[in-house]
Amino acid sequence: MGDFNLIKIDGKPIEKLLDVVSKAIGKIYEPRAIRKEADARAYEVSVIEKAKIDASVYRYGIEQDMLDKIEERRIFMEIRRQTNIDNVVKLAINELKDDNNISSTPVDKDWAVRFFNIVEDISNEQMQQLWGKILAGEVKSPNSFSLHTIEYLKNMSKEEADLFSEAANYVIHDSEDPVIFKSYDKEMLENNGFSFDDVLSLIELRLIHSETNIGKVIPKLSEDISIIFYSGTYKIKVIKKANTPKCEIPVYKFTAIGNELIKLLTITPIDNYINEFKLFLQKSGFSIEGEPEHERQVMRI
Repeated sequence: MGDFNLIKIDGKPIEKLLDVVSKAIGKIYEPRAIRKEADARAYEVSVIEKAKIDASVYRYGIEQDMLDKIEERRIFMEIRRQTNIDNVVKLAINELKDDNNISSTPVDKDWAVRFFNIVEDISNEQMQQLWGKILAGEVKSPNSFSLHTIEYLKNMSKEEADLFSEAANYVIHDSEDPVIFKSYDKEMLENNGFSFDDVLSLIELRLIHSETNIGKVIPKLSEDISIIFYSGTYKIKVIKKANTPKCEIPVYKFTAIGNELIKLLTITPIDNYINEFKLFLQKSGFSIEGEPEHERQVMRI
């Protein structure tokens, strides 16, 4: 991972972030990699000395060899934990450094303490990416991620995270919560790389609802309505004419945890899947305004 000194560590987003970290870990926080070398060494020594003092509690009745092993283990663990925190904070800085749309609402201290108690034991770089985005998202807009969600993510394996990342590529949304379009053709998703076993796994993981007979209902209205559907960089503009019958789009819905976690992921839309969705809308009486068009990424935090 790159050095902190390549990042401009100033501005209100970063000030708020570092304040959140400081209040959570109980000391003024400054990323270790941007300190002067002497400061960095002093920081490391302070961690080591604290670990030695704590280990000395066990001295009575313990042989020196065993005490040395305890000291070494605690030193190793504390340095590793601090490195994990530094890595996640750096990733959050990268997410926030060019963002000026930051809420002035403070991050809940209990949330921050729980967050860093979890993060200090997260060493996998891919999972640290997710945790960095969560921290940035919470600093930007507090209450975006519940304590329930971060406790859930703590126990998610890399393989489970990979499966959820793949599922994100099938996300479609308008102004409401994101969904996965499943069509009435049971083989449509399978033909586009998303198997029913994948669906069952996500249900078991409590990321999508177990109820499979769910539809997104667009009612019969007395006037024309315009709707824009998004999937990653795709934007599909449709018109539903006045007094046309209600339409029910068959979908899989995400759970509350799934809805929060989906915000962390970048969607790579699948062209054939988007075309299947467009065809369904046309058969359901919608008018498509032009071809699906690409625009800026809309789902990424």
